[in-house]
Amino acid sequence: MRLRRLDLTRYGHFTDRSIDFGEASPGEPDFHVIYGLNEAGKSTSLAAYLDLLFGIEERSNYGFLHSYQTMEVGGIVDLAEGRAELRRCFPRRPFPRSVQDDVLPR
Repeated sequence: MRLRRLDLTRYGHFTDRSIDFGEASPGEPDFHVIYGLNEAGKSTSLAAYLDLLFGIEERSNYGFLHSYQTMEVGGIVDLAEGRAELRRCFPRRPFPRSVQDDVLPR
């Protein structure tokens, strides 16, 4: 799995921001280093990626600007089977949903 884009829609101090890692170049190293000043959002971006993969916790530390009910993180990942667009919102819903908000089969 390769993260292609991370969308910080409403997460931490970010609103409608994306980090685009671009296409992988075949035969080239594919490694990204994220660096910046203190309080620039490096740890927030890492937490958003983990929340994208595993879900936003009920008592997230990143719900201070946007209410917990409106928090949202998304992204595009490249998988062996193809590309997938993901989105996580709070609160957790009982059924998985597509980016179009359709209920997906379990």
